[in-house]
Amino acid sequence: MKFSDETYKKLISEIMAQQHGTGKVFNFLVKLDQFETEFTVDKPPEVTLDKIREITVPIDHHDLPDDEYLFYIGTGIKDLNPAVVHLKITGDDDSTTVSVISSAAEGLIRQKSNKKAIEKLKMQLGLLDVL
Repeated sequence: MKFSDETYKKLISEIMAQQHGTGKVFNFLVKLDQFETEFTVDKPPEVTLDKIREITVPIDHHDLPDDEYLFYIGTGIKDLNPAVVHLKITGDDDSTTVSVISSAAEGLIRQKSNKKAIEKLKMQLGLLDVL
C-alpha cells in the first residue's frame, strides 16, 4: 500500500506549487514526515468514503488498486500545510477498516500535520468529538 518517499514528496511539492508557488523549496528545505494508522468505522465502505470525500481533495494517481485512494487534506494555520493521505478502504455492510499513511512536509517548526490530518478524518467519521 505504500509508495516511495519520493512519490509522496512529489505529490506534496505539486500541491504546494499550485497553492503557494513554493513546490521546489519543499524539496530542499523540509523533510517528509509520515505516520501510519488503522481504525474501524461502523459504516459501510461507500458511506465512509463519501464522508471522507466531503473534507478532502482527490489526487489522481494511475498506480492505485481499486480499494486504495489518495487525497489531499489541509492542515495547520488556515489549512495551508498539505498532507497527502493514502487510504485503503475495506469492509462489509456493517463496518469499514480504514488504513492510512499520512505524509506531510515538516520544517523547523513542527506543525504535526499528519496527526492533524488523521484527527480531521476521524472527526469527520464520528470517531472524535473535537479537535
